[in-house]
Amino acid sequence: MLRNVGIGVLSVALVFGVAGRGSTTMENAAAWEAAAAYLVELPEGSNAIKGVRLKAKLEAGEAPFLLDVRESEEFSASHIQGAVNVPVREVPQALDKLPRDRNAPIVVICGDAVRSGYLTIALSFKGYTDVKALSAGYVAGWEQPGYPVVRAEYTRSYFKHSR
Repeated sequence: MLRNVGIGVLSVALVFGVAGRGSTTMENAAAWEAAAAYLVELPEGSNAIKGVRLKAKLEAGEAPFLLDVRESEEFSASHIQGAVNVPVREVPQALDKLPRDRNAPIVVICGDAVRSGYLTIALSFKGYTDVKALSAGYVAGWEQPGYPVVRAEYTRSYFKHSR
């Protein structure tokens, strides 16, 4: 219990404090690494959901609110159909984009399950009761297994003009 509270405090501080400043000191880098190692290994049911389970829910019509907290460029390159993009640093100012019902299921997505793990805990402290992070993140937990994605489409004219 004490470990979960410690990680929760760290998560809230990193998401709503340090993460919003844009710089990372050596002390914070060690905290990020320790928290990342903890969050990536969370089993399903402890604020995490595996890609295969999320895919099954989406296919069954049990669509949770998909909050993709990657940067706009990451999201634009490829994302899960229906996901709403709010970069992690902007979430505290964009809570109005989340479901009004704080009991609604939310799945937070980021590249490698670090940002989403922090945000999952932070949102639970804000009163959201059914928030999970995509286990292993978007790349390893969704894209690499070959689950459906929306990819940016570039036209031939784009490539002609960019050379």
